[in-house]
Amino acid sequence: MKGFTFIEVLIVTVVVAFLLVFTLPWAIRFYRVQQINNVTEEVVQTLRRAQLKAMSVNSDSPFGVYFGSTGQYVLFRGNSYNIRDDEEILYILDDISFSGISEVTFLKLDGNPDLTGDIIISLDNETRIININSLGRINLE
Repeated sequence: MKGFTFIEVLIVTVVVAFLLVFTLPWAIRFYRVQQINNVTEEVVQTLRRAQLKAMSVNSDSPFGVYFGSTGQYVLFRGNSYNIRDDEEILYILDDISFSGISEVTFLKLDGNPDLTGDIIISLDNETRIININSLGRINLE
């Protein structure tokens, strides 16, 4: 009966350890990039949803999105986050941070924003920018 020698097992172990050392950082970075990309897409969709809700006749109210707390952002109904009528809290990773515009409200019927500018989403060394212009166009840069 023939088996593996100690040297063969040692070589396989060293090769596997070598592969893990070089591929694990790449895999972690890939995972983090996917996380920020997913959150960015979710934020864009939430902004567009707020705009569509503001333009709908049924609500007869402005809608907006607030980016103030760590680990979440808020879709709200009302003239501003401070005097909101209703809200929907959307949770994200605590590691993800927002900067730039902290709140944007879309006016009822026409859907134009009250503020224009950039929403900057950051995770580790990755940054994504969402731009909102005066016509209400939401662009991912």
